[in-house]
Amino acid sequence: MLMRVFGNHKVCRNCLRRLRTLNKSFQREGSSHSWRSASVRSTFLDFFCGKHEHLFVPSSSIIAKKGEGSYFTNAGMNQFKPIFLNDVGDGSPMSHHRRVANSQKCVRIGGKHNDLEDVGHDLTHHTFFEMLGSWSFGDYFKREACAMALELLRDVYKIPMSSLYFTYFKGDSSLQLEEDLETRDLWLSLGVHKERVLPFGMRDNFWDMGVTGPCGPCTEIHYDHHHSGNRLVPHLVNANSPQVVEIWNLVFMQYNRQLDQSLVPLLQRHVDTGLGLERLTATLQNSTSNYDTDLFTPIFDAIHKDCGTPRYQGRVGSDDLGGRDMAYRVVADHIRMLCVCLSEGILPDRVDQHGHKVRLVLYRCLQSAKVLGVNPGYISSLVDIIVDSLGGTYPELNQSCKRIKDVINSSEDHYYHTLEQGTNTFNKFLRKRKKTGPISELESGDLLSGHYGYPVPMEILTSLAQQHKLSIQIPQRGSEKQTDKQKEQVYDLSHLQSLPRTDDHNKYLYRRTGSDYEFPDLPDTSVVGILSRQCGESEESLQSGQEASLFLDKTCFYGECGGQIGDTGILQNETSVFVVTDTQRVGELIQHVGYVEKGEIRKGDKLTARINQDRRLGNMRAHTATHLLNWSLRKLTSDARQNGSQVGEDRLYFEVFTARAMDTVADVNQLQDGVRGLIGRGLPVSSQSLPLSEAQSLDHVVYLLNEVYPHTVNVVSIETEEESKSVELCGGTHVLNTQDIGDFCIEKFKGVGQGRKCFYCFTGQLATQAQHNGNTLQKMMSDLEIAVKTERGHQKWEDMIKSINTMMFSVVLPKLERDDVENRLNQIEHVAMTKLNALNTQELQKEIMISIRKIRSWLQLTIDYGNTNVIKKALLTTSIDRPVVVMKSDSKTTHFGVALPKNCDAKLKEEILKVFRDHDVKLRQQKKTNKIEFWCVNVHDLVKSEEIQWALSVLYYRSLREDSKTR
Repeated sequence: MLMRVFGNHKVCRNCLRRLRTLNKSFQREGSSHSWRSASVRSTFLDFFCGKHEHLFVPSSSIIAKKGEGSYFTNAGMNQFKPIFLNDVGDGSPMSHHRRVANSQKCVRIGGKHNDLEDVGHDLTHHTFFEMLGSWSFGDYFKREACAMALELLRDVYKIPMSSLYFTYFKGDSSLQLEEDLETRDLWLSLGVHKERVLPFGMRDNFWDMGVTGPCGPCTEIHYDHHHSGNRLVPHLVNANSPQVVEIWNLVFMQYNRQLDQSLVPLLQRHVDTGLGLERLTATLQNSTSNYDTDLFTPIFDAIHKDCGTPRYQGRVGSDDLGGRDMAYRVVADHIRMLCVCLSEGILPDRVDQHGHKVRLVLYRCLQSAKVLGVNPGYISSLVDIIVDSLGGTYPELNQSCKRIKDVINSSEDHYYHTLEQGTNTFNKFLRKRKKTGPISELESGDLLSGHYGYPVPMEILTSLAQQHKLSIQIPQRGSEKQTDKQKEQVYDLSHLQSLPRTDDHNKYLYRRTGSDYEFPDLPDTSVVGILSRQCGESEESLQSGQEASLFLDKTCFYGECGGQIGDTGILQNETSVFVVTDTQRVGELIQHVGYVEKGEIRKGDKLTARINQDRRLGNMRAHTATHLLNWSLRKLTSDARQNGSQVGEDRLYFEVFTARAMDTVADVNQLQDGVRGLIGRGLPVSSQSLPLSEAQSLDHVVYLLNEVYPHTVNVVSIETEEESKSVELCGGTHVLNTQDIGDFCIEKFKGVGQGRKCFYCFTGQLATQAQHNGNTLQKMMSDLEIAVKTERGHQKWEDMIKSINTMMFSVVLPKLERDDVENRLNQIEHVAMTKLNALNTQELQKEIMISIRKIRSWLQLTIDYGNTNVIKKALLTTSIDRPVVVMKSDSKTTHFGVALPKNCDAKLKEEILKVFRDHDVKLRQQKKTNKIEFWCVNVHDLVKSEEIQWALSVLYYRSLREDSKTR
């Protein structure tokens, strides 16, 4: 019998097979106990960074850069895209990257990669996961990458070769791509059996960054969870089998895809590998479920222990009765994602694209927590478990632990309050609904908008519909309407790609002379491109009156960018004038939008550029004030994260996210005083151009995490000898001294709770005018309060109240003064009107009594004070023995009050009432007593009102004549 060697022993073939199976089980059992997730991660990094000289690069932000097509960072390679695209500046640290490894925080919710709906339904999907990655940028290639991957899996993690499969690209004849035999042969040369090296096509084994750009074949390593030894199941590879799963993907970037989809070899080839920590940990802990690893089980154990919920059993589908295990998975996954996102300053929000996704996940987490019987307020206690698990790798979690808990608790309170309101509204909708069946798009739109009471958030609406077993159609969000300015820019600019970039450094070449600024004209600019506004086509010339966009070789105009609006001004020579109504940045071109006021403009013409200096200076004041406001906010609350701004002509809008709830009066006052104090100190404002990496390493520097910055950036600093007040990456234009801002005030503030805060502010003369208006308004309010308190000049009270209301909404005002006057007016207006009505009633009673003594006929009185209630009360409380008609007119309405004593002449009564009937005006009987009938009507037709008054006057004077004859 042929014997085999096993260790130091010789055994037969059958015994060898059994021993290998036992050995594999022993290794796997030992592995499942020793490989904790933290050691899986650290071993990966130690292997590449320690043994194979890779540079460790920390995880980038979870917030994706603009233009990446995703809300969140969803892959480890995202931060290295500039290297792949050959877009790395000389001063960037990336220019020195050759071998790199890291563990990247990733979120897949929204966009192309969205795992949210799958979470909980199976054992592998997550909204948050960690991607372990290794890269070679023009250094090693396929041979080294494959060798290192196999060494780590086989020799370090001790995964048996008999459990692994290796795929390679089989080629594509339509793209003239040959089979990647090099990779196949590499695996074979490394000792992999040929039965485990499998070819696949473009879908599985060719990786693209996008429609164009770097791409190339890849090789995947798959793991077979079956423990029966050397089984061969190649048909389960890439077949969505839970038993055979991909654990590592090695991408070989060797082509650049062109616009015509052709592939051109790259001058420098790269390697990009990635494997999910959760899946690898499950593999090493002998589980087909990511949720059975130590990344999740401590969360399950805490819920079971603290809340008495039955233990997690790992069931799915119909086996998971009541959906309890699914709820376990949702809560565990979502609380991990929430902690990571909240640690980076993202807060639940209704509008912000990142905050909206976080709010959605938080609501789903709380809904699943109810299935587990978790009490309100408990979820935040799980944060400590997440921080213990991830804080060592991502220190921002340790630094923001308390704030994460506070945000979750506050958001949970808001959720349950909103849920109660939403449930009541939904039940009201069901009661009023006259049909059964699916909820239509129109009905769901009414529920979302608050047609049946309180608006029901979409997350709660879909949950309520599911509870009532109703399908629902959610209205699609319509695209926002374009502004006129945006419509102007909807051009096909592809034919302008040949134009040279616009040299716009002259926008910074202005001087401060005393308290004034000089913005020099820029002569001898050349017209290099003309774009017609009507058709968006390139033109050779423009005639007087034509609207278009001009592109110059150089300019001193600022193109709208970074929140600062574009310049206006003129471009002219001796014979022609082009009026610039707006300036936009289009890539590296500056687009001067406007019209020809005089003469003709041709390509190649030389023009002198002259900006509107007042507009530019207003923009500069507002922009520098925005930096001061940002600094003041960060001083008030350290977690403030800028989300956007818009500045121009002494007005600014600033949006920031913070978990801090702001007291409107105290905080706005502190912010406003802080900015004014910095303005008053006359601090110098400096600007310098630095490589992006150097600028981002400055102390206290502020920049937007998701903004894509050029290789060289402008750094704007406002500082004293003692400290930096503000250091920001900013390409805008600024005043050179803070005192040149002149003045500052906050006009409006939205968002007092956690989340998004929006500030609307004024600077310069506009702020000074607003403050003057505020002082005037407060004096008017004080005058009214004194008048009401002393009951003097009551005839003017109503006009004073109207004047205050008009001023509050017709002139620029600081927020604090407007809010103060509005609160005081709300407190005194009712008191004033009550007193005024009483005084007016007394005056009208007196006037009626005097008229009764003077005139024997019925009375017709016209007054210029009071209202219908005053007329009614005066007529009902005055002893009258004849008909009395009282009229009061204002600019829109005439109020008629008619009092008819019981003993008045029946003919006269009928004649008075007939006047109103003849003019199709219906009197309403308001009161009827034993002594008097009271009728009233408000006539809004001024012509008809005058006709009624004239008819009553005719009747009145006729009665006087008859009365004189009787005498």
